[in-house]
Amino acid sequence: MNKAIIIILGLLLISCQNLDKKNGLKKQDRSIKTVQEKIFVELGGEMQYVEITGSSDHLPVLLFLHGGPGWPQNPQLRYFNSDLTKEVILVSWDQAGCGKSFMQNPNPRNLSPESLVNDAHDLTQWLKKKFNKRKIFLVGFSYGSVIGLKLAEKYPEDYHAYIGVAQVIDMQKSWDVSIQWLKEQAQMKNDSVSLSKLNLIEKKDTSVCATILDCFMSKYELLLKYEGVIYDSKISKEIEKAEGLYDDYKEYNWFDAFNFTASRMNGEAFKTDISYIKNVKVPIYFIAGRHDWNLPGIVAENHLSQMKSPEKKFIWFEKSGHEVPAEESEKFNQTITKIVKEKSR
Repeated sequence: MNKAIIIILGLLLISCQNLDKKNGLKKQDRSIKTVQEKIFVELGGEMQYVEITGSSDHLPVLLFLHGGPGWPQNPQLRYFNSDLTKEVILVSWDQAGCGKSFMQNPNPRNLSPESLVNDAHDLTQWLKKKFNKRKIFLVGFSYGSVIGLKLAEKYPEDYHAYIGVAQVIDMQKSWDVSIQWLKEQAQMKNDSVSLSKLNLIEKKDTSVCATILDCFMSKYELLLKYEGVIYDSKISKEIEKAEGLYDDYKEYNWFDAFNFTASRMNGEAFKTDISYIKNVKVPIYFIAGRHDWNLPGIVAENHLSQMKSPEKKFIWFEKSGHEVPAEESEKFNQTITKIVKEKSR
């Protein structure tokens, strides 16, 4: 009788194992959960919005730092980069002074270059604890790359790798390269109006440069005119579509929040110079659009050649301007995924 029971139990066990194989399941997979959270987390003593998405809670964690400062990326990430969530737990945070953080708290107590770095450090610690990770991955886009590179230098123990997209190094050098490119474009087209405006910008004439933000916007308007920000105008329309597509951002005033952040930070973002960061103890990847004349990639490429790191690589995206994650979204998603897989081993 005992032998018969043992044989029956054995057959049942084999049957269950075969059923698992048939359905493509492994025993350990039964504990896997998808991640989909839209929550407020206390960072720097204030509640700030964080969006977390992944097909599995066992995946590596990737924190994406948006730019501006004051220009959230959640709608664009949802629209262009959702494939990333199949391979990573994608974390996107609306920094103080913008996005849903701004909608909940339109006058944050702390808002400065230093407080953004401190808040990002708090968020990193929170994510490591939440997902039981020793390290996470870090992506900084545009001004977010200032926060990202500072974090990677100061807290290398927290990160598998740092990826800077449209990496900021020295805003004055970027400005000079950008102005020179604009002059060349205007001269080729005999555009006397633009050349005159460029002359006023260089002289910091108050008609176009009453503030440092005015100077930036005056140059930015010319960059848009000559397609020096987004390489493909069709993508520009898609970005606009993404920013107005989702109900939770439809009431959001993008430029009010951007101007608020710039004002609170006294234009410090436009004076950024982090060229002193030359030794980072994590692998570094810089990504740039070949046609980005807002933050010309050549400045970051030259700096990376002088940096010390366990591993470093510069990656050009040949069909992109400044908005690489949107302009070449498929290639961007694949590139990020490849780096994560290589550094997760």
